[in-house]
This record gives sequence, C-alpha cells and structure tokens, in this order.
Amino acid sequence: MIQVNERMMIILVPFWMDLSASVFYLAAPLLVIDLGGNPIELGLIGTIAASVHMILAHLAGRLSDRLGRRALIIAGPFIFGGACLLMTQAKEVKEVLALAAFNGLGMAIFWPSFQACIAEMQTGSGLARNIGSFNMSWTASHLVGPTLSGFLFVLHPRLPFWAAAALCLLLVPLLAASVSDKQPRPEDIRESFPQESQEIGGPMTFLYAIWIANFASFFILGNARYQFPKLARELAMSPYVIGLLMSCIGLAQFVGFFFLRGSDRWHFNRFYLLGSQLLAATGLVLVLSFSQPLVFTAAFLMLGLGVSLTYYSSLYYSVRLMKGKGKGSGLHESILGCGVVLGPFLGGIVAYSAGLRTPYLLCLALLAGVMAIEFVLIGRKGKRSTIFL
Repeated sequence: MIQVNERMMIILVPFWMDLSASVFYLAAPLLVIDLGGNPIELGLIGTIAASVHMILAHLAGRLSDRLGRRALIIAGPFIFGGACLLMTQAKEVKEVLALAAFNGLGMAIFWPSFQACIAEMQTGSGLARNIGSFNMSWTASHLVGPTLSGFLFVLHPRLPFWAAAALCLLLVPLLAASVSDKQPRPEDIRESFPQESQEIGGPMTFLYAIWIANFASFFILGNARYQFPKLARELAMSPYVIGLLMSCIGLAQFVGFFFLRGSDRWHFNRFYLLGSQLLAATGLVLVLSFSQPLVFTAAFLMLGLGVSLTYYSSLYYSVRLMKGKGKGSGLHESILGCGVVLGPFLGGIVAYSAGLRTPYLLCLALLAGVMAIEFVLIGRKGKRSTIFL
C-alpha cells in the first residue's frame, strides 16, 4: 500500500480531494439545468451541501480534538465518493439535491480534521508556511477541476460524477496508510492560544472581523459557483467555456496564496483586508455590467484574489489563536459554510424573481455592509497588531 510522509501529504491530499470536489461542483448545476431545474433549485444544491457542512464542521472539529483525526480524515472522501457514485444514477432534481447533503457530510468531517492535522505539524512561521502550502495545493485543483468537469460533461453528462467518485475512493487507501493520530505537544497548545489574545482590540478582534469577511467571500463564491452557470447558458456559453471561467477563480486564488505564503505583511493588516474586498467588489460590478467572456475572466480573477486573503487569514488565525486546533478549523469551516448556505439560496430567490444578474447586486450590498462592520471592529485600531507574531 502506498504511503506518503507529512510534507507530501500537505501537497498531495488537498489537491486530490478538492479536484474531485471541483469536478462535482460544476457538473451538479449543469446536470440540474439539463433536468429542467430553476435558479432556486440551482441555489439549493449549494445550500443543502453547505448547510450540512456548516452544522457539522464545528462539531467534527471538536470531535477530532477529543477522539483523533485519522478516522474522520479517512471517512470524508469515502462518503463524498459514494455520493458522487450514486449521482451517476440520478434522474430527477430532487435526487441531486438529496445526494448533495451527503457531499456536504463528507466535506464537513474531512476538512476540519485534516486542517487540524496540518496545524499540529508546525508552529509560528512554520505553521503559516504549512497553511500556505495547503492553500496552494487545494487551489491548484481548481485550476483544472472545473475545466475537466466541463470537458467531461460535454462527452457525457454523467462522466464527471464517475471521475469524482473514482478520485475520492482511490484516496481512501492512501489516507489509511499515511495518516496516524498523534497528540499535540504542550508547547503547541500554549503557542496557539496566548493569554493576551482575549484583550479588546487584540488579535481576537481581528479574527472576528476576518470571519465576517470570509463569510462574505463564500457568499459571493456560492453565487458564482451555482448561479453563474445559468446566466452563462442563457448567454450561449458551452459547459467547457463555463468550466474555464470557473477555473479563473482557482487561478487567482493560487496566485494570491503564493504571494501571501512568502510574506507576513498581511498579518493583522486591515488595509490588505479592505483592499481585497474592494477588488472583489470591482469583479462583481463587471459581472453585473457586461456579457463578454473576457470581461467575466477579469471579474473572476478579481473575485479569486479577494477570497485568497480572507480564506488564508481565517484559517491561519483560527488555528493559531484558538486553544483546540480542531475547534478553530471547525469554526473556520462552519463560518465559510454559512456563506455558501445563504449565498446560493438567497441568490436563487432574487434570480428567479428579478433576473439572473441580481444575485451579484445582492453580493455587492452584503459586501458593503460587511466592510462597514469590519471598520467598526478594526478601523480604529491602527495599521497592524503585531503583539503575537
């Protein structure tokens, strides 16, 4: 049985797992469109999967702190792959929606446990680099996953689900041979939860702002992932072109993670946070205002760059500042899951009632409100808080 070391696991496993997920996340809306689904049903794919993710990720993170990471890490791709396998036989929209819940279950128990496992391998700057490598790995899968999914969908609408199932189920024996449970060292626990972090205006205040920002980022991504395919099909774009456009988000995230991994200037820096959100707002305006694929390309690149900062910050601060790393990664996953729950669902409602571009107007309004809240939390605290770096 093939076994990989910790360093290779950080690079290989997130890519492998999210490659299967990114194949599924484009194919599912395209299949629902072919089955006659409306924008509300498209939004429900993401809402159902993310609801399960949101509710269970925090619980799964806490459970991994108490019982160990290994069993949950192995079970995640097994459940996700089984759901994708059943998806190859789905004949009605309601069957796709039901199976989306099992996809959410697989992700909810896998990601918090795996992220906590990574966090236990290093501390301090080593932790930041490990998280950077992890981020670049899963994002690299989004460079090829949507394009592959669109290409396979053109060949046969069920082929992407066969591919996603095969990827996940092949990952199970690799994880079984490579992952072992280990207790965090006492110095890791002390380092990740400094006593002063509870002070008003300290790093915990910044963490709360980042959680709100990451919620908004995944609210926007949920709409891009589940609502944009409907708009694109109305504009006569093929599934392959839609897949290429979705891959632009992954490309921008990969580039963003690459530069963030090599610098600490963004740590607790409000200007980086607000700048990334202004970039995302510009991308939303482009989606609202134009119909050309090249403009959509630019828009999705901006959205991906904006998300890269909020996601990286949320995961790093969560496992650095929270006492239990599983608890921290679980909260991180649950909060972004909440964004994916509400984004496609509310976006589907406004798209159904007011037009296919209105979800992006809703995203702009949310982003403006979130930035106002962030300014109240951290806008008067100075440029940086470096007490615990």
